This record gives sequence, C-alpha cells and structure tokens, in this order.
Amino acid sequence: MAGTPRSVPAGPVAAHVRALLGRGLTLRQIGRESGVQPSTVRRLAGGQETVWAATAEKLLAVPLDVRVSLGDVPSLGAVRRVRALYALGHFNHVIASEAGISKDAVCALTAAAWPTVKVEVDSGVRKAYDRLSMSTGTSGKTLAWAKRHGWVSPLAWDDDTIDDPNAVPQTDAPEPIATEGENVADRWIHGESVVLGSEDRKQVLQHLMEWTSHTPQEIAGQLEISLHTLWQTWSRLKKQARQEGRTEPWRRVYVPRERDLKQTEMGEAA
Repeated sequence: MAGTPRSVPAGPVAAHVRALLGRGLTLRQIGRESGVQPSTVRRLAGGQETVWAATAEKLLAVPLDVRVSLGDVPSLGAVRRVRALYALGHFNHVIASEAGISKDAVCALTAAAWPTVKVEVDSGVRKAYDRLSMSTGTSGKTLAWAKRHGWVSPLAWDDDTIDDPNAVPQTDAPEPIATEGENVADRWIHGESVVLGSEDRKQVLQHLMEWTSHTPQEIAGQLEISLHTLWQTWSRLKKQARQEGRTEPWRRVYVPRERDLKQTEMGEAA
C-alpha cells in the first residue's frame, strides 16, 4: 500500500550509530542531530534488528565528523590544538584570549585533564587555532614545555583528522634551529647553505610552488619533507592569505606539455 512505512535491516544503521558513539557523541546528541528519539538510538546501538527506512535515512545522514550544536564533546581535538599552539611558542594567555576561555582552562587542556568539554569551549579553541596556527609566538616557556612533552606543531596535523582518536601526527617535517641572521629564506633560495627554521621553510615552499616549474614531488625532496606535509603547508598558506585578505598564492609558472610545443620546437626538444 502506497505511503505505508517500511522497515529495513538495521545492521548498517547500527554500525553507523556505534561509530558516532565511538567518536564521543552521546545518545542525546545523536538524537538531536538526526531528529530521532534517543531511545530509538539506544535500541539500535543495542542490537535492534530492523528499523524504519525513514529513521535509517535520518541517522545515516549524520556525518561522523558532525559538529554538535549543544552539550559536551570529546576534548581530544581541543587538547591537540592547544598543545600544537604551545609548540609554536604562543603564550597561554594569548591562546585563552583568542579562544574566549580562561588561562586555567588552557592549562587544563594541555594536561588533558577533561575527557569532554562544552561545545562553546571546543569552538573557541578551533577559532584560536585557525588564527594562530600559521604564526609563531614568543613564549620560550610554552615552547620548552611543548618540546619536553613531545607535542607537535600544527604543521604535523591534518585538519581533516586532528579530531580522530586514531589519527597520528606527521612528524617527518624537520624543525631545526634556524641559521642566525636575516633573510634566511632568500639566502637559501639563492643557493647559500643555511638551515631553515619553520617560518623560513614556509616562505621557501611558497616561493618554489609559486615561481618555479619544479613538481611538488621535487619541492618536497628539496625541503626534505613528505608530499603530504608539502600539501598540508601549501593549504595552510592559502588559508592564511584568505583570512588576512591577501591574494591567495597559486602556481604562476606555466609548464608546457609536449603537445603544446610548436613544430619547430619539437626538433629542439628531441
């Protein structure tokens, strides 16, 4: 009969619900984000065998990386972001001010003292991270604290997976002590044997990506970083430019393909 509700096997829906619970969402949060009663969510997580098709569609529409609108969320992402900002040498009071939270809260996050935080706190930390992750601070204390505990900078984290408990940082990007003196990046570009600091490395990467015909693989090799780290840094540089209202960097050098060469040039290229 047309319009009669139909039931479907609950297996895929139950697996999705359990995955959401594994990401730290509560039954109430899943219910709120999907429009399904928490009691229904609980029964599915507990092994219910069938579910109404309309209910299944609502639950499956909730992405695993959903940003819940109310309540508590796992603190892992906030902890990683604050620790990464420490690794850049940002003062805890600067992080606190940008995030709209107290210095005590920042310290508690670095210590992973809370398993969950309010959505408002998590959102504030994300805002601070977006604003500060592409610049270095001047706090030797937070920098030393981060080094002592092995915390990594934002460059090592992928924005898409930093909240995933199973994600690990990419630690292949070297963080050497920069050569003393000015214009280190320019000196490297002009062939001088200098050691690049993290900010100098970003400048060099942007120059090579914008103004040379080197492939990303070649540039990654020159800078002794992985291709993943190169694309992550390039993405952050573009994002920072947009946030600051500057022209977004782009690959300006045209590299002709063989079929683009003129007939007379083919002989020379052969």
